[in-house]
Amino acid sequence: MSVIDNTQILRPRPSSVNWSQLFILAVAGLAAVAILGLLITIVWMSFRTGVPGQHSPYTLSNYTSLIADSYNYRVMVTTLIFSGVTIAVAIPLGFLFAWFIERTDLRYKALAMSLLSIGILFPTFLKAMGWVFLCHPRIGVINIFLMQLLDLKSAPLNVATLGGIGFVQGLTLTPLAYVMISAALRSMNPALVEASNVHGVSKLKTLLWVELPLIWPALFSAVIWMFTVAIAAFDVPGVIGMANNIFTFSTAVYFMINPNEGLPRYGLSGAYGTLMVIFSLILMIPYFIALKQSHRYQIISGKSYQCRPVELGRWWLLGWAMLGLYFTLAFILPLLAIFWVSLLPYVQIPSRQALDSISFERYSALALDSGLIQAGLNTLLLMVVVPTLIVTICTAISWIVTRSRLRWRVALDAVAFLPHPVPNLLFALAIAYFALLISNVLPVYGTIYVIVAVYVVCWVSFGTRVLNNSMIQLHRELEEAAQVGGVSTLRILAKVIVPLIRPGIVYAWIWTSLSAYRELTMAVFLASPKSQVLSTYIWGQWHGGGLGDAAAIAIIMMAVMAPLVTTFWIYARRLQHVESSA
Repeated sequence: MSVIDNTQILRPRPSSVNWSQLFILAVAGLAAVAILGLLITIVWMSFRTGVPGQHSPYTLSNYTSLIADSYNYRVMVTTLIFSGVTIAVAIPLGFLFAWFIERTDLRYKALAMSLLSIGILFPTFLKAMGWVFLCHPRIGVINIFLMQLLDLKSAPLNVATLGGIGFVQGLTLTPLAYVMISAALRSMNPALVEASNVHGVSKLKTLLWVELPLIWPALFSAVIWMFTVAIAAFDVPGVIGMANNIFTFSTAVYFMINPNEGLPRYGLSGAYGTLMVIFSLILMIPYFIALKQSHRYQIISGKSYQCRPVELGRWWLLGWAMLGLYFTLAFILPLLAIFWVSLLPYVQIPSRQALDSISFERYSALALDSGLIQAGLNTLLLMVVVPTLIVTICTAISWIVTRSRLRWRVALDAVAFLPHPVPNLLFALAIAYFALLISNVLPVYGTIYVIVAVYVVCWVSFGTRVLNNSMIQLHRELEEAAQVGGVSTLRILAKVIVPLIRPGIVYAWIWTSLSAYRELTMAVFLASPKSQVLSTYIWGQWHGGGLGDAAAIAIIMMAVMAPLVTTFWIYARRLQHVESSA
């Protein structure tokens, strides 16, 4: 009697691929084709002129205009300065807060960690609106107050400058910088730090000479990542900069597609986008090099242990004073300013006269606004459909990458990662161009479907990172047992793998749902009057001069978002606890 080779049973030949596997491959392949297709569309449209569908020869005129026009140079320089100011604000603050929380005995650090983590989900464009109400030279409440108090002829504070825009953007990215740097400090082997403390080296010298070099790869990676985010940022430059003729890369592309007069310049925006794609991918090279070289900064040791925290004593008050100042500038003051303006007929400083003018009539009127109601329904649709599609697609991709033995699975994982470094607005631009091209055959331009499509494409990278990590931790025993029993791959995925990785799926679902709720950059390029969402509706009111209505809708949006963010935070904490226990 011959011996049966179990490996042959558990590892089917390529010719025996069943329909379940074909379905999984089709889902993953469709996502990969969409990502690559949109990137190719960006490059292709850069060699065309005129509007989509109009016959025109292939040309390099868009690149010639890009190089020859001095305006484009100003945009590039402005973008670089804006990104530099953003990094100069976000990285030091992120490192400072990470050091206080991870390396000291700061009191109530769990509260600080929670507030900083939740801060990532705070809509960026709402912070920008709040700062306009606070420090704009004409309508800023603080400026009006100081000018009246000190009898000044000009505003002492001006957020409507390149430095002011960079400062606000830096405040918004500080929580992300904190998350990236704190992870490095948390995982750092403390042997050299302990040795430095034993030999009587001061805390400051230990920080500068020991800790900073140990986390340098992570710090360098954070700088590069902040830079890629900043050069593609739209929210803050759009809300503050555009009205004051300060254009960065993202707002310049938006103005090309939505000019005050004339036809949209898709070709030139494609040339901008092509250069941005190349630049973003080049920036990823030192990013990955830094990550790969991080092992050089590790110390060989046995069982890991926590370094003795730096005792702050009464200095913990200073730590919380810095944290409190940050939370006040980044969240409390902007929200209070928005709420204050939403209650008044026009922007006023707090006074007895202003208090007499307070009214909730604007909120009552908005309750009957059919446009706002439709925007809310569209937003709800996105919050349900987008994360569901993402977790479905990403489950298929992650299964192929982590569980299959296909030779091209690494390439698939790389394609799924591409939307991560590439600016999201470029995908929105590409899908808008493509939708216009096929409008005669499939009239989807300006519909909610294109917004769903671009959200899914752009956030596939996040979903695959989460689910890859979840699937890697699974053992194959249950899958192999099901395979021996003749269970199809699709049923194994649904009945075995999905229940085991449910925490990761739920985490990805909630995160992408909240992202769909607050997203502005992609939606503003694609939304039409019938496909408005809450963020674009606020954007329209803002640029249409309805500042009070925009503020009121923003407050409603935050009131709805608060319980959603709280739910996400509670679940994320539980998931972290489960993973730590495992």
